Parts: sequence; C-alpha cells; structure tokens
Amino acid sequence: MQLNEAIAASLITHHDHVQLQASEHLAQSLQQQEGEEQTRQLTLALHESFSTNKKQKLNQELNAYATNYTVDRSEGRHAGCWDCPSCTLVNIPYASKCSACRAIAPSHVLTFEELPSLRFGLEVEIVIPYGKTDGFSLQSIAKDLTSLGPEKVEFLGYTHATSDCWKIVTDSSIQANNGVHKDLCFELVSPILQGEAERGLGQMRNIMDNVRKIGIETNASCGFHVHVDAEEGSQMAGLSALKALSQCFIAVENAFDLLVSNDNGARRRTNQNTYCRSNRIAFAQKSNRQRWNEITSVRNKFQLVRKMNPNNDRFRKINLTNIVKDNRPSTCEFRHHGGVQDLQEAETWVRLILGFCYNATNSDMAKGCLLHEDAKVKDEVRALFDLVGCQGLEQFFTVDRQLFAEERLKNEWRCKICRRGFVSSRSLSQHCEAVGHRMH
Repeated sequence: MQLNEAIAASLITHHDHVQLQASEHLAQSLQQQEGEEQTRQLTLALHESFSTNKKQKLNQELNAYATNYTVDRSEGRHAGCWDCPSCTLVNIPYASKCSACRAIAPSHVLTFEELPSLRFGLEVEIVIPYGKTDGFSLQSIAKDLTSLGPEKVEFLGYTHATSDCWKIVTDSSIQANNGVHKDLCFELVSPILQGEAERGLGQMRNIMDNVRKIGIETNASCGFHVHVDAEEGSQMAGLSALKALSQCFIAVENAFDLLVSNDNGARRRTNQNTYCRSNRIAFAQKSNRQRWNEITSVRNKFQLVRKMNPNNDRFRKINLTNIVKDNRPSTCEFRHHGGVQDLQEAETWVRLILGFCYNATNSDMAKGCLLHEDAKVKDEVRALFDLVGCQGLEQFFTVDRQLFAEERLKNEWRCKICRRGFVSSRSLSQHCEAVGHRMH
C-alpha cells in the first residue's frame, strides 16, 4: 500500500514537472514570437517611414518640375524656344542641341551657332507715343521697367559712364512722332553683356519683352547700336585685329546695307543717313584692293581712326573713335541698324555683328582681300555670310530681307547736291569730283 502511494506521488510530481517545463517552454516561445513581432513591426515602421519620406521628396521634385515646365511654356518662353522631341525639355532660343539630352534640334527649327565669347553692349533708341501727355517721365519708366524685372533699370540723364545695370539716358537725336511735348524719347543702354544666358542675350530678351509691354514705337531717327569690346585683353584690342575688322567691313558695307531693318532700312543705307554715314565713301575712288592695302599700311590706331572716321566723325556706320579716347570705354560701335521693336530682329542683328567681329579678326578668310575688283553687291552678301559662318543667320536674313529676289540685291548711292543715283560709292565719288559737289 505504501509502495503504491509512493509510486502515485512520484507520478504526480513527474507530471507536474513536465507541465512546468511545457509551461516554461510555451512562455519562452511566446516571448520569442512577441520579440520577433516587435522586430517585424519596427522594420515595417522604418521601411514605411523611409518610403514615405522618399515618396515625399519625389513628389516635391515632380511638382517643382511640373511648375517649371508650365512656366517655360508661358511667360518664361521666348521666340526661338523649342521643345526637345526626346526629353520634352524647353530649350533656350535657337540652340542647335538640347541642353539636357544633346538631341539635335528638329529640322524645322531655326538654330544659330553658339555666340562668340566677345563682350558687348547695346543702345536701344525708343519713342513712347504720347508718353508725356499720359504723365510718364524717364524716372517713372525706369521704375516701371525695374518692377517688371528681373533686370534693374535706372535713369541717369545724359552720361557715357558704364553702369552695372540697364540705364535710361536722354538723346536729342531721337525725333518725336507726335511732337516733342507729347512723345517721350530716350535711349536704353545695357551694362556689359556676354554670352547667351542671363548675363548676355538673356538680359536683352527680358528688357525687350518689358519695353514692349509699356508700349513703344520707333521711327527713322531711332537706332539700335551694338558696341563690341576692344579693351585690353579682348580679341579686338590689338591693332592687327582692328585693321582686319575695318578691311572686312569696308569690303562688305553694301551687304550690311541690305541686312538693316526692313522698316527704316533704306534710309540707313549707302550715304543717306546723317547719323550713320558711309565709311567706304571716305576712300573715294579707290578700288577694293586699294582700300584693303591702304588699311594694311596704317601704323597705329590713330591713323586707322583717321581712315575709317575722318575728322574724328563718330556718326559713321562703324565708329572706331572710342578706341583712341581716354575718357571712353574702348569699343567698336556698329551704328548701322535702325530702331527695333521685334525681339528676333534685335537678336539676329547682335548675333550677326558678333559673328562678323569674331571671324573677321580670327579667320584665315580675312587674311587676304575678300573681293575681286568686279565684285557686285551679291558677291559682297556671299562674302559676308561666308565670313560669319552661320547657316541659321543666312537663312533668316535671306528670307526676311527677300534676298532671293535679284532686284533686292542692289544699292543706290545718291549725290547730296543733285540727287543723281549711282551704282557704287566709286562712281558717286567720280561724279562729285568731276562737278565739284560735296561727297559727304
């Protein structure tokens, strides 16, 4: 009996021990599962946090891109911009390749060669019709243009001082359309510009957009002058470069005549305008090669200025007088073009001038006389476009100026006394010498 009781007690104790071990094992298992669940939840939480943050950043980037994309296709868009067919980026005006994926511009898009690194400045002569009648002043115009931004504009009166921003100056040569007491006339002068972006043509595009918003006009008295840097350190600074530039310009002056603005262009050709007289006519009856050789023979900048701008006359199509003045920045000023209202008109002319200056002073083409002795105006046009070397510019001017029509490829030089017309400056010079008429 006692043995049975002992065995029963032993079995109960063993059973209790087994249950206890099972309970402990279950507790450990539950604890382990709970720990694994906590780890899993923590991992999920961290992943979700990272994923959410990444999604937020991606969403912000997409929103910013969408905003810029919309702006590019609205007020930020300029004439000449084009949409890349590969990546849809809106490219800057007239770029030959997409700035993002380097895809070539579509064949129907007008493109230009990259702008040379020459520094330049602009003078835009403007008339605001009935500006004085409407209560505008040059100070208020400067304030209005500044508020339109992003370029700052200030009124400085009549000054030749270089400024870090665009400035409005007075100019007595600009004639009002509706009377001096009604119209507001002024000249808008740029700071030193360079290149395509916001420190170069980008500024000109902004300013031209803004002045058109306030309402402008131009007339035959208005001009659009381009200054090209000839300060020490510039490609244009040396005597040899300035001589090459002068030789090339004298050779193709007739071609430049045909490319000036259509509206008032005829009045700025040959020797017809008081404020941009011919440089070629100063060489009188000399031939192409004689003019070329005469410029080759000059020994210093003062002699060159006397050849190109006799009597220090700055009112010539190309004005070199600033290169010998101590109180002026050294520039070559191209005064040829009439007043501009159209942005594309302004931009193509600036590109033409800078391309001409760069290649005339930096090309093997300019190392010999550009033209043969019997060259016609058509030959001068061909020589100019070959020298500039930009197919887009040739395409633009040929179409816009209708140079495909033979009757457009001619200039007429008129005697200021008897008004008789001549086909060249040489024949006009011969006439003036023979009959004693004033030539210029």
